[in-house]
Amino acid sequence: MKRALVLSLFALTLLSVGILIFSNFLFGGKVLLYKDIGSDSLNDYYPWYIHFSDYLRGQGIPSWSFCVGMGQDIFYLVGYLILQPIVWLPKGLIAPALVYQHLVKTLIVGFLFFRFLQLRGLRVPARLLGSLSLSFSAYMCMGSCWFLFADEVICFTALLCAAQEAVKRGRWFLLVVAVALISLLGPFHLYLGACFLSFYVPAKLFVRYGWRPRPLLRVCLLLGGAAVLGVALGAIVTVPYLSTILNSPRGSGAASWMTTLLSFPVLGFESHLHYITAALRLLANDLLGTADDYRGWLNYLEAPLTYCGLLSLLLLPQAFLEASRRQRVIYALFLIGAILPTVFPWLRYLFWLFQGDYYRAYSLFSVLGIATLGAIAFSRYVEGRFFNLWLLAGMAFLLLAILYLPLQELQSQISSDLKRRVTFFVILYGCLLLLGKFIKRQAVIGWIVLPLLAFELIQFDRITVSSRNTVTKRELAERAGYNDETIDALLDIKVTDPGFFRLTKLRSSAPTRFASLNDAMVFGYYGTSCYSSFNNLNYTSFLTVIGAAPPNSEFDTRWAVGLLDSYIWSTFACEKYVLADDPAIYQADPNYEFIRRYGKDYLFRNDLFLPLGLGFNRYMPEEVFRNLTIDQKPQALLRAVVLSREDQAKINGLTQLTLPELQQEVETTPLRDLVAASRSTAFKLGSFRHSRFEGTVQVERKSVLVFQTPFDPGWSALQNGHPARVLKVDIGLLGVVIDPGEHKVELRYRTPFLGYAMAVTLASLLVLALGVWRWPRLRLPT
Repeated sequence: MKRALVLSLFALTLLSVGILIFSNFLFGGKVLLYKDIGSDSLNDYYPWYIHFSDYLRGQGIPSWSFCVGMGQDIFYLVGYLILQPIVWLPKGLIAPALVYQHLVKTLIVGFLFFRFLQLRGLRVPARLLGSLSLSFSAYMCMGSCWFLFADEVICFTALLCAAQEAVKRGRWFLLVVAVALISLLGPFHLYLGACFLSFYVPAKLFVRYGWRPRPLLRVCLLLGGAAVLGVALGAIVTVPYLSTILNSPRGSGAASWMTTLLSFPVLGFESHLHYITAALRLLANDLLGTADDYRGWLNYLEAPLTYCGLLSLLLLPQAFLEASRRQRVIYALFLIGAILPTVFPWLRYLFWLFQGDYYRAYSLFSVLGIATLGAIAFSRYVEGRFFNLWLLAGMAFLLLAILYLPLQELQSQISSDLKRRVTFFVILYGCLLLLGKFIKRQAVIGWIVLPLLAFELIQFDRITVSSRNTVTKRELAERAGYNDETIDALLDIKVTDPGFFRLTKLRSSAPTRFASLNDAMVFGYYGTSCYSSFNNLNYTSFLTVIGAAPPNSEFDTRWAVGLLDSYIWSTFACEKYVLADDPAIYQADPNYEFIRRYGKDYLFRNDLFLPLGLGFNRYMPEEVFRNLTIDQKPQALLRAVVLSREDQAKINGLTQLTLPELQQEVETTPLRDLVAASRSTAFKLGSFRHSRFEGTVQVERKSVLVFQTPFDPGWSALQNGHPARVLKVDIGLLGVVIDPGEHKVELRYRTPFLGYAMAVTLASLLVLALGVWRWPRLRLPT
């Protein structure tokens, strides 16, 4: 009964604080979609959620999608089905449901951390302190905008709780589940999880066993085996995700930060502003400004996100008191690990394997440590145990000294209002803790301090999540943003034209100052642009070689604008319609026919439309094509398939297109005649789904069908029911070798290695079930 009462009180407290912080989203007119620096919520996450919702209803489990760039495998994000349950909703309900999803995640984090602190043997007020501090930390609040952050807090808090269960009670199977949960975030997060466990588990065992290597090594190996089983359990997501990463410019090393970050001096320093930001963001997330008004180092997202309540910071040094010598060693190692990578950026780059200069998960690990140590110290305080008032005064002085440091660079950037609030809370916490010590009512003061902490979190977190420019509920109902007249244009098109075609949309509908490249996902059409962390390597290679993207640009491999800048490339890539807010260019082009105006946009039809799948019986060597001019390259791809030297030797019957022949044909053959000839030997689509389509083709000679979508090893082809050879052509596109005659051709896509991954996941499930049946708990050495 008492336990149920405690949990009810805890849930009510957490929910009340969450409701007050997000009241503008629950009862006001705001939606958790940000127009400011947090526009990733609109330009990245939201389009993916909408697309998953549509895909689940129209196609089934996500696989290949033609709405992502020129086509891409999206199975690697299947973890959304669990971590982002709003994708199961109809797309019209997703935007208003975002706040409820985040509040549920907040409750989950709170309960997990509450359980972890309970396993640590802490008193109820201390568990409430820790749970409030973590659930409404700056990192978690950023998860209301960059939704991945909230998922990271859930997964790593689950890992922390499961590791504590395993070390204290021997319940190893929870560790398996927690690791599998982390696998939904991606392979790199498994590396982060390994780093986390590699510190936490040996640290806990060291406190218990000291320098006795046998029990320490034995338990580490057993729990390591459980973690490996968790990795195997998540293989169905991890393996396709890893394949996607390795098949992207960032994962393959073709465009990464590694060279730049490795060249940074090991003991080099950052700018003064960096260290000012790192210090101030411990005290409040918005001391240096909010969102677009942020004045600190780098940007609002990438700067340290270590705020988790001033009370935990004030109490942190007290955790060393009454701790055993071994515990003090571990606490000291944590502080060193939190401080040194901040002082020396090279160590932080190492933590990220030189893939970025982020704080992110590093900040999360720091927050978990600060919240834990603060809760440990608070538990001792409410128990009436030793509490050093000089240490309390010293920590309060240090925090205020950071705040009032007489540096012009600091004082000119800091928010005076927040500065006063931080000062007020630090002094008030200090006075209350001091009062409790003097009147010997520390337990009473502990319960009084908790509402003050809740008030502090509400005050500071409302700025982070609510004092910003967001989409409103009214806008969702208006003909604006992602609900503009583009919807009407597409409905009209699809009534008269149900076939496959691409549409070029030149104006972004996202209501932000940052243009979206993912409109195709929201509106459900096929385009060529895409904003994604892991765009297909063949897609970006094709864009680079034709001059549509600069080479070796990490930024442009993520923000891939596609073929928006060239009508001839768009024609090659199946463009049939254009929505343009500036119609002048298309009105002057005889190849485009004006259809109708829709709001800000004008709809045109491309009379030179080419279908999906072009047949070629001539080829051009890849090395010759690369040396063509920008103007010659589209002319070449409209006349021949580009083959590597290896494929040239394997395909007999094709004729080589030479450079003189190309030049002559360009001069003598009008583009309209060339398009008409291409249509006669093109693939005639019969039925279409994203991952499976079929049709017929008739060619007089051996040919290669070029499908204007990126090559991927998951594609297979059938010619009259028999396997046909699939290969990479045109330096990144999909090709199928076709024999002379008329044939039925079918293309199928299956995520690479998915079958093996499913087998590993099923096998690990069986092992887990057997293990839980036979050995539900580990026998831990005494």
